[in-house]
Amino acid sequence: MTETKEVLHRYNRYSHVYDIFETIMEEIAFKRWRPEVFSKVEGRCLEVGFGTGKNFTHYPKDKDVQIVAIDLSPGMAAKSKKRTTGVDVDMILMDAQHLAFKDNVFDSVVTTFVLCSIPDPVKGVEEFVRVCKPDGKIINMEHVRTRNRLIAFMQDLMNPITNGFFGFNVNRDTRTNIEKGGATVIEDKHMTITDIFRLFVSKPNK
Repeated sequence: MTETKEVLHRYNRYSHVYDIFETIMEEIAFKRWRPEVFSKVEGRCLEVGFGTGKNFTHYPKDKDVQIVAIDLSPGMAAKSKKRTTGVDVDMILMDAQHLAFKDNVFDSVVTTFVLCSIPDPVKGVEEFVRVCKPDGKIINMEHVRTRNRLIAFMQDLMNPITNGFFGFNVNRDTRTNIEKGGATVIEDKHMTITDIFRLFVSKPNK
């Protein structure tokens, strides 16, 4: 089984309890951060990895944003449908590493906690850059490898478990992956007092 198929299998397997797993972090942090993330989107926007659709209600209503959203998992997509009421979104099943879109067609590309689970995150960012317009922006809210050596060591110990059971990595150097993928980071905001949860805004190198 390829790594992409393994990720698909894992997310399908626990899609029905995904929101339960995230309940605590959603209540104390994630739902507070989403409005800030989505205040930055504009124009034709590609959301990569929409999951159970928690972001859909946070798109700005005072902007004319056209939402195209992709996800790898049919199980997650099925759960997301309950959150599309009143939201005009075109949902498509698609691999983030192989986007079926032409070059330079999106004004914004956005992810929330997705670059941790794409098997080849650099390839994913390369695809984001390809489909993003030269004057567009790429927005990523992600959890990443910390610079704190002790916590980073713990992340390394945990990673085989989180990746093996759930399909996501807790020790990726996401800023480096974004830059390797062909984007220039213009904003790097720590969402907490630690540097684990970060919001990146980047411009495609075109």
